Amino acid sequence: MKVKSKLWAALGTFMDHTTISKAATTDRSILTNIETAILRCTDRHDLSIDDKYVHEILFLVSNAPGSITFLSRRISIRLDSMREPMVALKCLVLLHRLLRGGDRYFEQDLRNLWSSRNLRVDLSWCLDHSDDLHAFLRSYSSFLEERMGWFINQAGNLEPSRPSSIIISQSYEEEVIELLIFRLSKCQDLLDRVLDCSLIDISSSGQVIQSAISIILRESFRVYESFREGIEDMVRSSFDLHKALRVPALNILEKACTQTTNLQEFYHNCKRSIVGKSLEYPFVKIITLSNISAMEQFLPTGRNLQPSAAPEDDRIKEGKIAREEAAIDQNNLFSGRLETTISTVWVEFDEEDSQTSDFSFAESNVRSVGAADNIVTKENNSPTRQATALL
Repeated sequence: MKVKSKLWAALGTFMDHTTISKAATTDRSILTNIETAILRCTDRHDLSIDDKYVHEILFLVSNAPGSITFLSRRISIRLDSMREPMVALKCLVLLHRLLRGGDRYFEQDLRNLWSSRNLRVDLSWCLDHSDDLHAFLRSYSSFLEERMGWFINQAGNLEPSRPSSIIISQSYEEEVIELLIFRLSKCQDLLDRVLDCSLIDISSSGQVIQSAISIILRESFRVYESFREGIEDMVRSSFDLHKALRVPALNILEKACTQTTNLQEFYHNCKRSIVGKSLEYPFVKIITLSNISAMEQFLPTGRNLQPSAAPEDDRIKEGKIAREEAAIDQNNLFSGRLETTISTVWVEFDEEDSQTSDFSFAESNVRSVGAADNIVTKENNSPTRQATALL
């Protein structure tokens, strides 16, 4: 009996070693395939990244979750070691597509690796170059760094991560408004990074830059629409703003005066320059100083907001751009799809999402504040009603 037991024990040990060896071989094979796919996605040619290699990477990582750390490190090493602008640009585009194309858990892991510096986008080597490609690389890298502070929520919408340092101890209504102002500020930060990427001549750019700008545009559309709706919610609640929130609220509006004008021009240039992509550009509502000067009258902050010198010129310019865009729309005959989706359980986040999903990141609690504001605005001559009509 002892001999038989020893034989079974030896056989069990042999089977365990065999299983471990097979698992190790499988893991090595997956890592090799991931690295090969990265190399194919980030060659030196000015050609858009082939969808099938991005699909392959996401599929491989989904079958070996721990391999996402290997993926992040290989992208970082590839970007830093090659020091080739086209290779670096493709690494950034690949990273951006992976961030958008995986499921929420993949995205969270990628953002955590970014925070822990296992995923690095070090472009210090291109600081000495002043050509358009290197300049775009720096701007795109800054955009991705800001973008890592956002996540795709369960509804498939972009939402900024709320830092743990924010402590809110006011009433429920003030808490909602403070959170709204924080999100509006984060929207403006991300839109600033978007506008930094607009400093390149898009019409003469290659395929990879246009591919990168197309992805940036899609995300900026969602963020701007959210920003516009958030501004409307903030104005409706302006009469009840706590004194400490009045200055940041006016800062957001003042900054929006310049930012919305620049954003409209950027969208207009992209519409003329990016060929073959039917993108649904949002209508950009230009905010002028004259629009918000009335609001300051019942938000006393000790500041004196000067109205725009010629608001009529802004309306004329806006009308001209609208007419030109209407003519450009006729030339966009087909759409392109840059999104990567390999599983129905993953979040699909692209321009073909259902229009019925509300992307207002003020969410239901802000709507409830809007409902409460209606009680305040029952009087027709109320300052809140007047401010709402301005925007």
